[in-house]
Amino acid sequence: MAAGIPLPPFLRQSRAQLHAKFIDLEWQQRNRLLQGTQTPTNPADPPSPWSRLTGDEITARNRYLNVEPYANNRVKLDGEAGESGYVNASPIVLGKRRYIATQGPKDTSVGHFYRMLAQECRHEGPAVVVMLTQTHEAGREKCFQYYPLAAEESPLRIPEDEAEEGGEGFGGEVDLTSVEVDEQSRCEVRRLKLRMRKERGEVEEKEIRHLLFSGWPDFLIPEGEDRDALIKLVKLSDTLNASTKPTTNGRTHSKDEGASNPRIIHCSAGVGRSGTFIALDYLLARLDAGTLDYMDAQQDPIAEAVDLLRQQRMMMVQGESQFNFLYEVLKEKWEVRQGLMKG
Repeated sequence: MAAGIPLPPFLRQSRAQLHAKFIDLEWQQRNRLLQGTQTPTNPADPPSPWSRLTGDEITARNRYLNVEPYANNRVKLDGEAGESGYVNASPIVLGKRRYIATQGPKDTSVGHFYRMLAQECRHEGPAVVVMLTQTHEAGREKCFQYYPLAAEESPLRIPEDEAEEGGEGFGGEVDLTSVEVDEQSRCEVRRLKLRMRKERGEVEEKEIRHLLFSGWPDFLIPEGEDRDALIKLVKLSDTLNASTKPTTNGRTHSKDEGASNPRIIHCSAGVGRSGTFIALDYLLARLDAGTLDYMDAQQDPIAEAVDLLRQQRMMMVQGESQFNFLYEVLKEKWEVRQGLMKG
């Protein structure tokens, strides 16, 4: 990397300028959500790309009534009983990087979560799940404990569900192979094994790397050591994912992203902390690749990334503090690359 590259214009914006951009993103989101509730005047016209599914089954599977995937950009469970195959999860693509943003499972949706994982993570290598919430915060359940905490809770049984005609039911168990604390990322790393029972008595297995990071309060941003740890967590999840392999200099480079498993990212609703994590992963990868060094004055890759996220799932990077956090981290890491401050 050449030294002396000036700080890009998008990282020199004032707090007032960032506030104006966030408000603009909020208005765009409100317009999308409004359009999603409107019925086309001509019945022959397709529905709005921002429409959502409705019905009692959908409502029962949502953790929050106001956070849903768009109907045309959702993970649809194959072979499940019922017509919708609904799970509150959205496939996310930024550049060549792939993710699934989803809500923290409810007690009644553990089977849906693991059916989704098995369906969407079929490629070689473990499925990587990043959990950015505690199970309870401020006395309220944010996510059901859908995995074994310790050996005495293993295996965790997944309730059987029914299949559509001609499809397969889903059930099985989750074994805890090991658990350790990664000091740098301040997260609990669990090695899990999903065993799925098939209708003909066959058993299929899938390895899972489960990363639990509990230093991020809902609606807020990590502070102090938790802030540095989050950046390490972003890198760790990327390294563990089958989409990357280590090189001799300790960095990672992407394989064919189309032949890799998407990382499954969730907090409680799957929009605020999850969206911020996904944006950080994508933007830090671009920073490391040097594609953010020379940007036109009118370009703002951070605001563009947030807009792309919100086009794929509502409310991504939910709070203004989370939006500003992206600029703060990118500026700090840009200065580290330039040798202007200690990394």
